[in-house]
Amino acid sequence: MTQLLGVALRGTGSSLPARIVPNEEFTDVLNLDTSDEWIRSRTGIRERRFAGLGETSATLGTAAARLAVESAGLTPEDIDLIICATVTPDLMSPSTATLIQAGLGCRHIPAFDLSAACSGFLYALSVGAQFIRTGAAKHALVIGAEVLSRILDFTDRNSCILFGDGAGAVVLSGTPVLNAGVRTIRLYSDGSRQELIQVPSRVTPNPPPGPPQLQRLDHMRLSGREVFRFAVTRMVELIEQAETDLRELGLNGIDALIPHQVNQRIIDSALETTGFPRHKVMVNLDKYGNTSAASVPIALDEALRTGRCKPGDTVLLVAFGGGLTWSSAIITL
Repeated sequence: MTQLLGVALRGTGSSLPARIVPNEEFTDVLNLDTSDEWIRSRTGIRERRFAGLGETSATLGTAAARLAVESAGLTPEDIDLIICATVTPDLMSPSTATLIQAGLGCRHIPAFDLSAACSGFLYALSVGAQFIRTGAAKHALVIGAEVLSRILDFTDRNSCILFGDGAGAVVLSGTPVLNAGVRTIRLYSDGSRQELIQVPSRVTPNPPPGPPQLQRLDHMRLSGREVFRFAVTRMVELIEQAETDLRELGLNGIDALIPHQVNQRIIDSALETTGFPRHKVMVNLDKYGNTSAASVPIALDEALRTGRCKPGDTVLLVAFGGGLTWSSAIITL
C-alpha cells in the first residue's frame, strides 16, 4: 500500500517582461477613449507588463521556474515533473511545459500543459500535489505563464486595459510531515456559462454569431458586468468555505489571503461581504494587471520575497476565471 506523503511548497519564483505599459499609453498611443483616472478608479491598475520580441509564455515560464528551483535548493536535474498552466501557449503542439523542460535542461521527465484560465495555476497545483502525495514524483514544478497581450483587442477599452504578461512558479516536494504544505485544494467549474469569458481562437470550427466586428476569432471576449458578479460571488464562497476547512484541519486562521489579481473592486466587494481583514490581503495588480494563470504564483512569490508571508504562515489562495472555473488552496508555508 502506498504511503501518502505531505506536499511541501519548497521554492517559488516569478518572471515579468521588462516593458512597462502605464495607463496613459492606451490614450496617448492607442487613442482609446479612456484615461489613467478612469482605469485606476474602475480596476485599481496603474500599469502592466507586455512581452517584447522573443518573450513568450515558455521563456517567461522558464525564467520563473529556474528561480523557483534555485530557491528550493535544487537543480533542474532534481525535477521529476513539470506542469504548466496557460491559455496562451507558444504553440498548439508541443506543450509549453516541454519547452520549459528543454529550456531548463531537465532529464527526460513528464511535462504537460493544463488549461483552466485564471484558475489554471491552482488546478495545476492540485495535479502536482497528487503526484507528490502518492510518491509518483519527488519534486514537481508547477508554473503559470501567460502572454495575454497577444490575444487582446486593442480597440476594446473595457478589456485590453485589464491584462498583462508574466509567469510564476513553485516547486512542490514530498515530506513525511503531513500537517504542512498543501493542506486542501478545492476545484470547481460551470461550463454552461462559458460564453462570459472566451478566446475562440483560429481553431474554432465555426465563426461566433453576431456582427462582423465580433467575429474576431483570435481576440479575448469578456462580459464585464456578468464576470464581476460571478467573481465576487465565488470569492466570497471560497473564503467562507476556507473557514470551515480551517476548523476541520485544526488551524487557528489565515495569515494571508492571496487572491487572483483581477480587479480591485472585485476584491474589495468580497472583503466587505466576508469581513476578511484587508491588511492580510496580498495585492499587486496595480503593477501587473490580470496575468491569468500567472497571477497567483507571481503574487505568492512576491509575498514571500518581501516578507508579507513567512515560513509557518497559513495562506489561502483563491482564483476564478474562464470556463467558468474557480478554486482555492490552503497552504502552510
